[in-house]
Amino acid sequence: MDDLHEARANRHTYKRVVKLDLKGPAGVEGVYIKRQWRRSRWIPRLTDIRHRTQLQCAPIHEWRGLRILQNAGFHVSEPLALFWKGWGFSRGAVVTRAVPPPYSLADLLARGELQAMSAERRDSLTMAAAKLIARMHRARISWRSMKPKHFYPEEVAQGEWRIWLIDCEGVYRWATRRDRRREWRQFLRYVVERAPRVQESLIGAYDAALSV
Repeated sequence: MDDLHEARANRHTYKRVVKLDLKGPAGVEGVYIKRQWRRSRWIPRLTDIRHRTQLQCAPIHEWRGLRILQNAGFHVSEPLALFWKGWGFSRGAVVTRAVPPPYSLADLLARGELQAMSAERRDSLTMAAAKLIARMHRARISWRSMKPKHFYPEEVAQGEWRIWLIDCEGVYRWATRRDRRREWRQFLRYVVERAPRVQESLIGAYDAALSV
């Protein structure tokens, strides 16, 4: 634990993220070490109190969220190890495997790559993302940080996409209708602001998948 907290990384107020490239039997693999040494919020959210997580550090939240999504059949950055010490203003670290795609959905939007795709390919990607969100909500899983920057699309065949999820510390079971509406609006607003033409396919795919 002490060694992890002494590693060099980009400095934040209360956390650091380190990326390591490790050699293994299958070649070089990327691994992320995400560390926190105090709580990011002095006053816990109501959802933290409701789910009894207010005394846990973010690495514990992320490990738990990754496991929830993994067990539900979603593709996530594989959780490899968890370390923590203390409660309340504790410190900890979670180790995860890097996902295969190099760019997130937010990256594709910022680079203009999503907008430059053919209509069929773009629709297939946005529909895959919308269906994933609807599937999560049908399972009553809530994700407070459901944002395009945490969605990493991998094109496994022409017009077929696999979505990988990262940074899952805000994942909870038993999502309320209000949780689902807030998360969907948050995700939709970011995408539509940068690619207005995808709104119809997003909303249509989400509504159709949610009604199944």
